[in-house]
Amino acid sequence: MITVTSKAVETINAIVKEAKKTDPIRVFFAGYSCSGPSYMMAFDKKKDEDIETKVDGFTLIYEKGLEEELKEAIVDSVDTPEGPGVIVRVKPTGTTACSTCAGCH
Repeated sequence: MITVTSKAVETINAIVKEAKKTDPIRVFFAGYSCSGPSYMMAFDKKKDEDIETKVDGFTLIYEKGLEEELKEAIVDSVDTPEGPGVIVRVKPTGTTACSTCAGCH
C-alpha cells in the first residue's frame, strides 16, 4: 500500500485546492531512470480495474498491475526552485547497473 507522508498530504491538498480538481490522482509508471523505475502523479479518471486509496482530502489511484511495485512506495513532499511538489519513492528493484548516471552506457 502506498504511504503518504503528512507533509505530502498538505502539499497535495494545496495543489488540489489551487487546481480546483475533484478527479482522483493517478500514480503511474513513467519509465526507467539511472536509479530504477520512476513514477509520477496526475489527475485522472478512475478505471474499473484501478486500485483506489483514500487519503485525507483526496484519492490516489493506480493500475492493479502496479500493486507489487507500489506496495512499499512513499509519497513525500519536496521543495524545488519552482515551489513545493511531491515525489513517489520506491525501493530499488535491482534492475539498473549502478544508480550513478556516470555514463555506464
